[in-house]
Amino acid sequence: MNTFIFNYIVLVSVSGVLSTLLAILVFFNKHSFSGRKTFIWINITSAFYIFGYAFCLSSTSLEEIEWMTRIQYVGLPFIGPLYIVLVMQFTGLDRFFTKKLLTGLFIIPVLTVLVVWTNQLHHLFYKSLTVKVVEGYLLTEFSIGFFYIIHGGYTFGSLLAALVLLIWHGRRIHRSYKLHVIAMFTALLIPMTSSFLYLMGTTPHNMDPVPVIMCITSTIYLIAIYKSKMFKVAPIAKDLVFSHMRDPVIVLNAHDQIVDFNLAAEGIFPNLNKTFIGKDIHTSWKEEFNDFPLPEWSEDRTEVIEQEIQWVYKGRAIYGLFRVFPILKKDHLIDGRALVFTDLTKEMILREELKERASKDGLTNVLNRSAFMDKCSQFADEHKSLAIILFDIDHFKKINDTYGHLVGDQALIHIVGVCKSYMKEEYIFARYGGEEFVIAMPESSIEEASEYAKVLCEEIATSRMKLGEQPLHITASFGVAVHQNVKLGDLLNEADQALYQAKRNGRNNVQVFGV
Repeated sequence: MNTFIFNYIVLVSVSGVLSTLLAILVFFNKHSFSGRKTFIWINITSAFYIFGYAFCLSSTSLEEIEWMTRIQYVGLPFIGPLYIVLVMQFTGLDRFFTKKLLTGLFIIPVLTVLVVWTNQLHHLFYKSLTVKVVEGYLLTEFSIGFFYIIHGGYTFGSLLAALVLLIWHGRRIHRSYKLHVIAMFTALLIPMTSSFLYLMGTTPHNMDPVPVIMCITSTIYLIAIYKSKMFKVAPIAKDLVFSHMRDPVIVLNAHDQIVDFNLAAEGIFPNLNKTFIGKDIHTSWKEEFNDFPLPEWSEDRTEVIEQEIQWVYKGRAIYGLFRVFPILKKDHLIDGRALVFTDLTKEMILREELKERASKDGLTNVLNRSAFMDKCSQFADEHKSLAIILFDIDHFKKINDTYGHLVGDQALIHIVGVCKSYMKEEYIFARYGGEEFVIAMPESSIEEASEYAKVLCEEIATSRMKLGEQPLHITASFGVAVHQNVKLGDLLNEADQALYQAKRNGRNNVQVFGV
């Protein structure tokens, strides 16, 4: 007939099997994060502890119990500090690892193993170890030495420290990892509580409940692994990447799988959601964001990669800079990558506005002389035919002297308004300087340019600029030059000579160079 202790041994054995399976499962998962090896060691040391306790309960002599107790302590002392390491790796705090820190974490566990295995020489761990028979099984009764207190306090303190680190830094972890945090939190809290009850002597027959409890924690880990890909992906350098970042960030592991992303990334990539966690960035990106160019990088490339992109989203042009930052381990091997997108749309719009302002005349809002020369130079470079019309306002100085410079400015604006109503899209219109304006007509004949200049001359003369009750009569003189394969400067000089000929002919007329 089964007894309580027999059933207890069965549960402990199942717990040991689960720990072994977890170690094997994660070992063959090649795409996990940097805490993979630590988690494997946690389960290996747990298996030593659990199986050692199971054999201890089923031992038939005090000598066997002593040997199985030594086997337990090959693993038990290391579980607490290994959990500290795992939590630090999970939360991105492993960047603070140093040889001194790691050595310090494992000094007490190593000493504990040595003290337990040599206890018969000094009795520092167990002052005495006796047995009693319960339900046909030998159960141990012992009085503790001072090093048992050191070991117990250090193990409990390590688990507590890991729990505090997980709670404190786990708050900032993306919601996609909440199941990861809950699983690890439970795996720390339940054994701590059970261990405390054991030390208080409240467990049946004063048996250690932690090995049985580990059956529960192993089950939780298995669920987390299959439900949320725990230990396949985990936060990489979370504090470095996600602290108050406005730029969209996507984090990859060493195998280019999507590890995490921030809220800003969800905002600019609306299809991005937690289902992308664990997927290959290149495959998923082509499926969902084919119009958004992704920078290219090689597996061993460790420098920062930058690429400017332009993307049309919902009819709006988005400009930005895509940067790929390698995340390196201490041995300078790649542990992952951070893809950071900086939205430069506002800056690009402002840059274009400033560029446009720099090319415009501040008063009339047409091109200035410098911008005109830049635009026209391409026609000369391409050896295209170009007509130039150069004109200025007649007696402009008299207008300024009679009515003031404010009226003179209004006269310039008035002239521009008249000309714009007859301006074709392909023409280039600019204020050339002072009261002088220039028009470039690509691929136009001398007849077309002359006729167009005459239309403008007549319209300016017949228009009236409002000036109080009396309109102001304004006229302009025009010079026209048309050539092919001629330097722009020479063509402007020819138009200028024709303009002065128009002034010598009484103003308010059009003259063509060479005619």
